[in-house]
Amino acid sequence: MPPRFVFWDCDNTLVENAAMHWQKHETTLLKHGYTLPADVKRTFYHNNGNQNWQWLVDNLGLTIPCDDYLKEIDSWYHANVHQVPFRGGIPWALNYFKDNSVKQCVVTNARRASVEPMLDVKGIAPYFEFTWCKEDYANRKPDPTPYLSAIDKMAELVGHAIAKDDCLAIEDDPYGVTAAHKAGITVIQRRLVRDEAPSPDATLSLYDEDDFVNALKAL
Repeated sequence: MPPRFVFWDCDNTLVENAAMHWQKHETTLLKHGYTLPADVKRTFYHNNGNQNWQWLVDNLGLTIPCDDYLKEIDSWYHANVHQVPFRGGIPWALNYFKDNSVKQCVVTNARRASVEPMLDVKGIAPYFEFTWCKEDYANRKPDPTPYLSAIDKMAELVGHAIAKDDCLAIEDDPYGVTAAHKAGITVIQRRLVRDEAPSPDATLSLYDEDDFVNALKAL
């Protein structure tokens, strides 16, 4: 039987947008005369926009104020986000949960200004009861606070306490997997890279679309 509540990560879980997030920084920085070294891709993947701005200030001497820089990268991203593909099986999964009356939400380390336009452009915003972004909680994944506070938000919406056994988290990144695990939630890891080592905190770790769909059917 499907879970009653599903908590989705966003970036690289719902859509494959790691390359586009990197490109928005690379393109914007080149306009201002900065070159972003390729060996920090993983760091930028883990970080949100504010953290990446601070890295740029500390390591490249970026002089653009944070708010201005975030507006620039957001403008580029929003103009190009229509090109971002869903991860395989995501449209099926969203409809599968909807058809089974499962309440869904998004729990992400990312900024609301980055996440919500993408959900709107891809036409999937209506599937979610709410979107839980970095502005909504104090600590970021791998801390469990994002999930614990999202459970509280969902409980508020449905009007009763939620058993963690009724919850499922779906994540790509090990930080997110650890956050969900620490919050006491069953978590499926949809690895971003096939040969990436599975997170030891994942209830189940997989990569292929067929394995993902079959895992959800087997719940």
